[in-house]
Amino acid sequence: MTQMALWLSQAQFFVSLSFMLLFLLLEIGLAWALAFFKLSVLAGREQWMQAYRFWVRIFALAFILAFSSSVPVMIQFGSLWPALMDRIGNVASPLLAVSVLSIFIFKSCLVGAMLFGQRHMPERLHVVLVVLVAVGLTVAAICPVMLFSWMRTPTGAVFSYGQYVVTSWKDVLFNPSFPWYAILLMCLAFTTTALFVLGVSALQSLRRPLVDVDKAVFRGAARASVMALCLLCGVALLAGRALAPHEPARAAAALGYWKSAPEPSVALLASTEGQDEDAWAWRWEGVGHPFLAKAVNGNFRGLDEFAGMAPPRALTFWSLRGAVLMAVLMLMATGIAGWVLRRPGADPAALPAWGRRGLCAVGVGGWLMAVMAFAHVIAGANPYAVAGTVTLSEVLAGVSVPTLVVGGSALLVVYGFCMTGFFQLLSHGAHYGVVPVARYRGRA
Repeated sequence: MTQMALWLSQAQFFVSLSFMLLFLLLEIGLAWALAFFKLSVLAGREQWMQAYRFWVRIFALAFILAFSSSVPVMIQFGSLWPALMDRIGNVASPLLAVSVLSIFIFKSCLVGAMLFGQRHMPERLHVVLVVLVAVGLTVAAICPVMLFSWMRTPTGAVFSYGQYVVTSWKDVLFNPSFPWYAILLMCLAFTTTALFVLGVSALQSLRRPLVDVDKAVFRGAARASVMALCLLCGVALLAGRALAPHEPARAAAALGYWKSAPEPSVALLASTEGQDEDAWAWRWEGVGHPFLAKAVNGNFRGLDEFAGMAPPRALTFWSLRGAVLMAVLMLMATGIAGWVLRRPGADPAALPAWGRRGLCAVGVGGWLMAVMAFAHVIAGANPYAVAGTVTLSEVLAGVSVPTLVVGGSALLVVYGFCMTGFFQLLSHGAHYGVVPVARYRGRA
């Protein structure tokens, strides 16, 4: 096993996880948006049915891509890290089994009935079905989050003779990291979806005149984006504070706190090439103590305490700042759009064409922010697969570097085709809207 093989395996697995995450976030957020549309129709606002008919098609595309992209992830989980299940199988197997079972129940049954059975059931029953799909997709995403958070804070199990043995399922399921990662996932889903809907609405306004319900979706997405971004930033700060004692190395790398000391500091920007000293840095001294872990001697724990087992400082440091920068830029853009469209009934055409083109980019910006934030969390866990006990290098498969290069390149090509097709269909839908179809066979 070489360092290059380890790096390529991590990169390949991260690409697959990120691709699945993008469409998982979108399908969760759109599922709740569709539930809102259907409940509005049930309340007597029939105009929202047109919005439902358009966005349910985008939801179906996201559902297909999220479902299909989970297959390479599961294959790579076993082929790239085969020894990992030997270590954590007692914990991971039940959680993965529940997740797979919920996926097949909710996605294969309920989603199919929701997409194709609307004409064959009462409206109220279909509304209940749409809400159940949103709940089911959320539940299906929670089980992997439980496993991921447990791998960051492995409570409720003891590591004995090379494997974890469960002592308390309650502590495993509700480990200290789980609530924060679950809330962050949901906030990220709502944020990326609101930004995506805003971007598509802006694209629609550039391609064709918007009807009243499309204008309402545009205005609602602008306001929802601002609120979701503010909520996400607040939750991220609280999560960073709560998770610092459990993930001290990631916390130190995130703040650029290289050397342990009695006083905290935050590196807003800094060189990540040195070991304990900065070649250059823009530091804020005396702040950051809630986001750093403390040692027994009272010093704040710097990255020097984890020598040899510290996360990659450059990737952990800069990925977080990239995510923050994207969040700030999108908050500025959506804040301006929300202010211009603050009046009820405001026409999105009041925004200049160049501004709406910028909002189209905001729709993709949410995904970029999500990938950067995910990269920060994954990089901050290195070199461990399970914090403090199991390292990635010891569970890595003996796959040669050429095989990893060929496999990774093939995955990139497939993901590129899938993403290209998704955006082409999205562009077609934004240009032509919902094309009416005959309710009964034989009608034009």
